[in-house]
Amino acid sequence: MTALVVALLFASAPEPTVSHRRVVASDGASLALYRYLPPGKGEGRSPVLLVGEIGFGRPLFDLHREGLARWLAARGYAVYVAELRGQGKANAGASLRAWIHLDLPAIARVIAAEQSEPIDLVAHGWGGTLALAAAGRELPVRRVVALSTPVEAEVPSALAGAFLAEGGHFSDFAASPGGAWDFELLFAMETKFPPQTLEALRALGTRDLSSGQAAEWLAWMRLGDLPLDDGTTVRSRLLDFDRPTLLFLALGDGFAGPELCAPLRDTSKAAVRLRTFSRFETGDDFSHVSLLLGAKAPSRVFPELEAFLRGEGKTP
Repeated sequence: MTALVVALLFASAPEPTVSHRRVVASDGASLALYRYLPPGKGEGRSPVLLVGEIGFGRPLFDLHREGLARWLAARGYAVYVAELRGQGKANAGASLRAWIHLDLPAIARVIAAEQSEPIDLVAHGWGGTLALAAAGRELPVRRVVALSTPVEAEVPSALAGAFLAEGGHFSDFAASPGGAWDFELLFAMETKFPPQTLEALRALGTRDLSSGQAAEWLAWMRLGDLPLDDGTTVRSRLLDFDRPTLLFLALGDGFAGPELCAPLRDTSKAAVRLRTFSRFETGDDFSHVSLLLGAKAPSRVFPELEAFLRGEGKTP
């Protein structure tokens, strides 16, 4: 019944105005930024920036006109979906470090020129970890919702290690039934999705990594940290992370397990609220991508996410 009510409310909500613009980083690289503007233009609310997993583009947040981007816009938020180098329509990238030093600052400047309120950040996966490392520095943000964002880095499985060691070719997952199963093991773990969602995400929402990005990502996992160009590291920055945060932990995540993500509460300076899901409570442990595109995400994940952005509930 709850899912039906949510669906009916969403169906009756006015459609946002969706626009796309090219954003140029300081080194000339081309990035993509999608804006979902509600009828009220988001006035009186902080704009929300969505940053997805490495290798995943906008469809992670808006697939076949459904997803978190439109869900938040329907509730009055100005929503921005960034595609950083190596994602979607952005240029290829040799290094993940450019996300922190070049890409996120360029995105932040564009949003600041359009919006007077401070940015709220919704960050997903290992790409979201890079955004958390930039938060409060290159990326000024007020509040953060983190979805399966690792703090501790390790190779999550032999399959994940092989995927990155072989170059991070997401296109291989769509080439055969075996590839489709590997994609599900890494990112979906048999959790519940609407029909054809995973097939569409593989075909439309992912992009092959550059050899440099794949190698750097694997080295980050193997060494436990990622050195940055200013002498800091991702880990050292996360120790200083201090934004109020709601952290969603997906118990069925085969790519960024809860044991890698939960330490943010104890190791950072931030007030962090943890939220986990259990099959005993919801019938679904959730996986890496089902937090955003799963059948239960609009009724279980999105309302808590939005309530936190509004400042409702217990302050972490």
